Amino acid sequence: MKVLIVGAGQVGYNLAEMLKNAGETVVVVERDAERARWVHHMLGVPVVVGDGDDPAVLDEAGIRGADAVCATTGEDEDNLVVGTLARFEFGVPHTLARVNDPRNEWLYGPALDMGIDVAISEAHLMAEALRARLGNG
Repeated sequence: MKVLIVGAGQVGYNLAEMLKNAGETVVVVERDAERARWVHHMLGVPVVVGDGDDPAVLDEAGIRGADAVCATTGEDEDNLVVGTLARFEFGVPHTLARVNDPRNEWLYGPALDMGIDVAISEAHLMAEALRARLGNG
């Protein structure tokens, strides 16, 4: 499976490492050139320097051959744009996006159809886990 990860902060970096260690093909897009060099050095995966909101950068990263795109930036707006481009411009079959601000979860839902298959809100997941742990879920 080929996975394109946009955003190489803590979440994106660790996701790339986990997928690479599981034998998946991983390509990363990171706009910070220094961080991109470091990720490439540490993981040995291809890293394209640029903004994941730019279709030309996504094309350079090989999005046309990707099985999945994971938008893991720290900006909800960027993650939505990446997912929308991946699905509707490039026809990527699987799109996942990080939700940084739980108040923005509704933007990722089916009502708007922004092209995101799975939206992951860390705060929401923690709240659900806590409710389940306390017997309230």
